[in-house]
Amino acid sequence: MKMGIATRSLLAILCLTLSAPAFAQIIFTTGPINGTVTGFFVTGPNQPNSPPPPQTPSIQDISDKFVTTSSGGATAVEWGEWSVGAPTSFAWSLATDSSGAFTQNLGNATVAQNSLNSVFLVTNSFGYGVYDVTAHFADIGMPAGTYWLTISNATDAAADGSQAWDVNGAAVICNYRQSGTNLLACGSGTTHTTPQSGEGEAFTISGSQATTPEPSSILLLGSGILGLFGILRRKLNT
Repeated sequence: MKMGIATRSLLAILCLTLSAPAFAQIIFTTGPINGTVTGFFVTGPNQPNSPPPPQTPSIQDISDKFVTTSSGGATAVEWGEWSVGAPTSFAWSLATDSSGAFTQNLGNATVAQNSLNSVFLVTNSFGYGVYDVTAHFADIGMPAGTYWLTISNATDAAADGSQAWDVNGAAVICNYRQSGTNLLACGSGTTHTTPQSGEGEAFTISGSQATTPEPSSILLLGSGILGLFGILRRKLNT
């Protein structure tokens, strides 16, 4: 007996339902890019406040701590960048170490910036161009837990060391390294062991997040499929 169109359609829907991958969603976010409050330098070795030769220039990296409550896989990081000239590259890393010392990296990369991944938003009152930057990467498994996102080595065409990570005022635990030394603070020179409002950088981690269907949802789906098969079977028998 040939399979009817309705039967083939039902089987196709069932196969798609069972094989559908986890959909992309936000794993963690501190909220939108502000662009007007302040920014923390994520540059080197030409940072504006670097000492003159023969002293060693200051290189500053910033990292924010965040906690995920669901397991999943990160595939993109979005952040807010301040830059006087057109941005050309930056580096990111995801780590699990609690000190922000960047010794247990899950993933890291240097990203070339262009109009496809760095979208100009506005020129703020400080004279910086504010950009919405998104970097995509291969899936990084992230079980529920504590992580650190680090942004560093941001550059522009003029190599003037003026790039900064937008501060949107979210409450986070923030660290910075200066010339390779971890100072466990951001901006104000004090050690932060609890979230500090006003110092949170704008960023979003997104990707596929594992979800477990509720038993009631599974039962409802199964009942519906069995019911449709019953109707089709009666039609075929008649």
